Amino acid sequence: MGNILFSEWTRSYRKLNDLNQLKEDIINNFQEWGVIDKKIVCMLSGGKDSATALALAKDLGLNISLAIHFTHRWSWQLSKEEAKRIADRFDVPIMFYDITKDLKKRTKGAKGRSICRICKNIMKSRTIKIAKEEGAEVIMTGDTSVEKISGPIMQYLKEKYGEVRFEKMELTPVPKKYNFLFFRPLIRCGYEDILKLVEYYNIDVRRVYEAGDRWGFWREGCPLQYCDNEALITEELLDKLYIYNERITKVAREDGRFRASIRLPSKEIIVVPVKDDVDDREKEEFIKKLGEILEKL
Repeated sequence: MGNILFSEWTRSYRKLNDLNQLKEDIINNFQEWGVIDKKIVCMLSGGKDSATALALAKDLGLNISLAIHFTHRWSWQLSKEEAKRIADRFDVPIMFYDITKDLKKRTKGAKGRSICRICKNIMKSRTIKIAKEEGAEVIMTGDTSVEKISGPIMQYLKEKYGEVRFEKMELTPVPKKYNFLFFRPLIRCGYEDILKLVEYYNIDVRRVYEAGDRWGFWREGCPLQYCDNEALITEELLDKLYIYNERITKVAREDGRFRASIRLPSKEIIVVPVKDDVDDREKEEFIKKLGEILEKL
């Protein structure tokens, strides 16, 4: 296969020039840690980032023994379907793990701003337990350069080497509290680079059409992220977040011009154009249409 020249940002700020260099760095890291042939468990969300990470890992011939897709009562069915399709494409067994019980228990009485952090902690802890049962020594995620984990990874490298060794970022025991190796093949890649890799590996993922939690990057997750920051989390609120967002994302997907989500309990509607040629009048008309639909719920 060919090569990809990465963006100026990635070349300048992550010292990563192209795909071939990334592959070489990853293999070197696996050899240095002594895990080149060890089993890897992949956290597969059903989105483009984790799918691309899996494609790259398989391209390198790494031992991906299992993919895990976490679900809960309020998660998107479409994401589950895409995770299954992606795992099948790359011939990786997939496990579906329901965390509804844990999520209800851990979020009771918490504020909305903490829900994603709580959910991610549950998923990481469960993945480590499953990985150990599988005899795996590495966990892979689709984390990219926009993730907050980049900071702790660079701090770890600075402590270990006296400087940030960017070529070591992909394989680290960070977060250190888990005492486990995490493989993040895309952690140095900027958004433009991800799109290049998506095309290179022919990754085609159906989208929910929600607004996403990274403005400009359209990274979908689940409807629970739209809980207002200061709202107290209740089961009733989580149910409403799913019902309302399921309805308006369906409308957005059918329309094709916008991504849409709604925050609750404030009922703030978030609409993001899919393309740059959509004008303000079209956006206002679409928001009005969504408002009329929501009044009937």
